[in-house]
Amino acid sequence: MSCCHSEAIAEESLRSVQFMSQKKIVVIGGGPGGYVAAIRAAQLGARVTLIEKDRIGGTCLNRGCIPTKALLHDAKLLRVLKHSPVFQPLLGGGFDPLGAMMERKKRAVQEMVKGIELILQSHRIAVKQGQGDLLGPGRVSFRNQEGGQETIEADGIILAPGSKTKVFPHLAPDGERIITSDEALEVRKVPRELLIVGGGYIGVEFATLFSTLGSKVTIVEVLENILAGLDVELVRNLRRIFDRDGIKVYTGSSIEEVRPAEEGLRAVLKTPQGPVEMGVEKLLLSVGRSPNLNLDFAKTGIEVSPSGVRVNRHMQTAAAGIYAIGDGIGGLLLAHVASEEGIVAAENLMGIDREMEQLQVPTCVFTYPEIGSIGLSEKEAKARGEIRVGRFPFRSSSKALVSEETDGLIKVVGHQGTDEILGVHIIGPEASTLISIASTLMNQGMKAKDFARLIQVHPTLPEALKEAVLDVSGMAIHLPKPLRRGA
Repeated sequence: MSCCHSEAIAEESLRSVQFMSQKKIVVIGGGPGGYVAAIRAAQLGARVTLIEKDRIGGTCLNRGCIPTKALLHDAKLLRVLKHSPVFQPLLGGGFDPLGAMMERKKRAVQEMVKGIELILQSHRIAVKQGQGDLLGPGRVSFRNQEGGQETIEADGIILAPGSKTKVFPHLAPDGERIITSDEALEVRKVPRELLIVGGGYIGVEFATLFSTLGSKVTIVEVLENILAGLDVELVRNLRRIFDRDGIKVYTGSSIEEVRPAEEGLRAVLKTPQGPVEMGVEKLLLSVGRSPNLNLDFAKTGIEVSPSGVRVNRHMQTAAAGIYAIGDGIGGLLLAHVASEEGIVAAENLMGIDREMEQLQVPTCVFTYPEIGSIGLSEKEAKARGEIRVGRFPFRSSSKALVSEETDGLIKVVGHQGTDEILGVHIIGPEASTLISIASTLMNQGMKAKDFARLIQVHPTLPEALKEAVLDVSGMAIHLPKPLRRGA
């Protein structure tokens, strides 16, 4: 059967699904999983109600991914100016961009929220602002912000409750001196000293932001390293850059004591080298997120644990007609994963048999420089068999050189026997874009030798990715021979 004939059959099948009697679907949660699920269900002919207690876009759009990346974008421009021999003289001693950065961040969020609301409206999705909960299979309760209540009948329900910030009982946020990422996104004065508790991606991104703005930043992480789970070579490179930028990192360490002081807090850290006492203006709690499980699951028989709602690969819960997606089911708490899970749930509810595919999922950290990672780390790959590793430093990239962004490298882990690309790990300029290219080639099963034959535009950063792939077999063009091994 030809490819075109198969596509025609698939399109006809989709049209037949769309013209079935309209199903009523309720989605609880309007984050990147929930609103995408609502749109997909509406595309397939459902009459959709989307319930969101706060603002459309959820944590990611309003208090997470989008506002932090807006601020980090401006911070990167500031950093470039500070290090530019051409433009650095333009920065006066009293230059303070924080207020303007916060206003631009606010406008970017508002514009994106309005855009998503317009898309929902175009699909005739009924958006209800308030609290949704489960009454049983096919029944949802809704309470609006004025206290009015109603019961909504549904043929299918998709739960997208999101996640919440983890906190320590002995470090309760007060919104002023001890803050979470929510308050950090609204500060109007750059703190002189900032202590960040937690060295995950949220912590290191805020460290990058506030260090660039002039804060003296310290990170304390209880684990043996920051960014647990990432390839250790990337982390080692980031820590070297942090050290150069004056960001202090204590790993294998914890907060022993925090007490109020005249202009902030006094903190005592327990470190492998002994206790460390310091004065800080603000303490930022950044110890991760956990599934938001405040729905009444008992009325439906849905299986729940502290790690999230239990679902199968169709995103279906133990209750017929009820699906769950996103941070609420645990696993990878990533917006792009939640969106794909939302599509899978919506398609199954609308009669299309679809499973969440076991694909390699890319992750990114928006520090300076950026980090992108997909697949097995070198250590993980070695545990499974013989491997070959290719590296290409950005200092050897013409595009990175002319852009004055030469920190970092691209690392490719390949299988010795099959030439399969097992992992790609990047720290450097545009790592978030480059890792998407790596994701495509890995999920298509492309061999290293096949990717190395593809022509990349010059001068661009994808050339550096090709060089790293070539270096898996020791054939990188733009590396002196002695540097090819163990660069």
